[in-house]
Amino acid sequence: MKNALFASLPAAMLLAGGSATLSADDSDAANIPPAVEFAPVQRYNITYDAPRDVAEFYLRDFGFRTRDAEFQQADHPTDPTMLVMLVTVDGIRDDSVRGVQLRLGMRASAGFWEMVEAGIRRKCHRGENAGKWTREVCP
Repeated sequence: MKNALFASLPAAMLLAGGSATLSADDSDAANIPPAVEFAPVQRYNITYDAPRDVAEFYLRDFGFRTRDAEFQQADHPTDPTMLVMLVTVDGIRDDSVRGVQLRLGMRASAGFWEMVEAGIRRKCHRGENAGKWTREVCP
């Protein structure tokens, strides 16, 4: 069911929404993998009032429930005007994909959060990278 969805994900993301003040400490930023470890995802021209709302939009778009996801937020490692949200869904009931992570880089703009960077990586059940996060589509 989700195999076709995951095969077509790489592209790039765009806008998000929110006007909340957010912060994270350096230890949180150290736990967020760099953008190069994620394949680009399609961008959407959307806005929400908070970064988490943006992340929830993308989860729903990929067919996941927010209650199945773990959200982690940190300051961007190189741009102090941005934040990064890592959204993890693990334990997916699929014969190929075991887990998915979204890395969403956002910047506040005119009272909303604008999507600047976005990507996805998967954890596969089989293949040479089985059980490890990879940019590649699962076999």
